[in-house]
Amino acid sequence: MSSSSSVKKTDAGRIRIVHVITGLNVGGAERMLWKLLAHSDRSRFDMRVLSLLDGGRLAEEIRRLDIPVTHLGIQSPGGAFKALFRLRRYLRAAPPDILQGWMYHGHLAAWCGRLLMEGRVPLIWGVRQSLYDLSREKRVTALVIRFCARISKAATRILYNSETARGHHERIGYAPLHGDTIPNGFEVDVFRPDDGARAALRHELGLEKEALLVGMVARFDPMKGHANFLDAIARLATQCTSLHFVLIGNGVDRENPLFARMSDQPGVSGRIHCLGERRDIPALTAALDVAVIPSISRGFANAIGEAMSCGVPCVVTDVGDSASVVAGTGRVVPPADPVALAHAISELLQLPGEERRRLGLQARQRVIEKFSIEAVVKLRGALRIGCSRPERLGDVRHWRAVRCPADGHGVFSAGHGRSHAYSRSGRQRHFCRGR
Repeated sequence: MSSSSSVKKTDAGRIRIVHVITGLNVGGAERMLWKLLAHSDRSRFDMRVLSLLDGGRLAEEIRRLDIPVTHLGIQSPGGAFKALFRLRRYLRAAPPDILQGWMYHGHLAAWCGRLLMEGRVPLIWGVRQSLYDLSREKRVTALVIRFCARISKAATRILYNSETARGHHERIGYAPLHGDTIPNGFEVDVFRPDDGARAALRHELGLEKEALLVGMVARFDPMKGHANFLDAIARLATQCTSLHFVLIGNGVDRENPLFARMSDQPGVSGRIHCLGERRDIPALTAALDVAVIPSISRGFANAIGEAMSCGVPCVVTDVGDSASVVAGTGRVVPPADPVALAHAISELLQLPGEERRRLGLQARQRVIEKFSIEAVVKLRGALRIGCSRPERLGDVRHWRAVRCPADGHGVFSAGHGRSHAYSRSGRQRHFCRGR
């Protein structure tokens, strides 16, 4: 077991939270964890991260926040059993006040960790994907999902990032009375309109300043819908010869046969730019004219909120909560329908430039009002305080999420006492009882 620093007793009054996550490579859940850590109140919360796997680029970025990261180094199912002893030793050395599991294997590990501790502590699970078809998951992952459904009543709270994800999981047995929906949050000061970024990317790609760019930011995964996007590209390329396409993400490069084969096709050769994994995602996103999120199965994709925050109109597939997030600021099409996808992209590109920019600014304003990282961090902080041991609460101001009738997403307002949410039926439910 490797750790970035020795474990010390938490300062008096701070709530120690151990975040248990499968790994720390770049992905939606991992990036959301980093954002929450970066924006959390460190005077109130003592954050630790425990990764089941070794390595991961985000491990160093979390350490730069002065937050310790420990790796269990699991490499096989047999190694997982041995890791239980390391997990037990880690948790008993500095017992947490709250265990938070991220991703399904992280949920299971956090549950095991709580069993191995001498005293029971609140257990929070974070669920970040929808489950349209469980058979599409890897066999072991599907087994973990089903097992977690059976033990889900053990979780103090189950936090979903979309109402769709919540409904899917509760249908396969996740405890409905333990669930709440808190949307993703976005750094609107980082993801923002940037004319300089537009010029810089076109210069990097050797394009004219006025070249139209349609892009997709996602690691390579069948669920992300890259094949659907490539099919739509083939249709769009014949309509506009000045149109270029940018694909960004781990595994999205010419070493991948799917992209190498498509990039050499007549009509698109030299117009598909596969940039692979990049660190400058805010600038790359802000450089686009249209962002495409063609997912087959999602809860609430980070790429949607990031593009909207950059003032870039989006074309999304109708999965998860994507349609209600975009609302009237973009286009929504059925999943796995490249004809509809190409048509929607074409619609946005045919708008006058000023109209497209106006639509993008409406999208950014929507993110500022409903999905800012500050509001999400405050809500999660209130939930953690409410779930922590009573003797650690002190005089705490709670926040609550109130259902927004227009689109079903939370807006945030200050309050005292309990933290609240509203269920899909509109009935108020309590997160946890405060002091």
